[in-house]
Amino acid sequence: MFAQPKPRSRTSLFIVTYVHPDLDGWKKHLAPHLQWIADQVESGMLRASGPTYISDTRTAALLFESPDRAALEKVLSTDPFMEHGQVSDLTITEWDPIFGILNPESSKSGQATNQIIIGLIESVGARGNDYEVPQS
Repeated sequence: MFAQPKPRSRTSLFIVTYVHPDLDGWKKHLAPHLQWIADQVESGMLRASGPTYISDTRTAALLFESPDRAALEKVLSTDPFMEHGQVSDLTITEWDPIFGILNPESSKSGQATNQIIIGLIESVGARGNDYEVPQS
């Protein structure tokens, strides 16, 4: 298991997923939901959102920035889809994007990829014999 991320002094990122099984209800509440999405983007809290393609059922993923889970849950409760029972399955997962373009917003902000890899290998007690660290 990886070590828990260091607490960040700023907000956290959360990946939220929705499942919408009721096509008629989805259509009925789509316009107010999309306005809610636009409002969340404008507020800066919603970083990205869009449909996912898992099955024939409508699903979506949303990337939020929030001080904590409770604050995010409060905002999610104002989504017209939530208010009208159009989300049958909801997941909220705090995410620490240590690799890639969102690294500056992670617990490993500013660390080079190799440094992160070595730290993760060491944090689980692995010796890393099978991993050769590329020289920068």
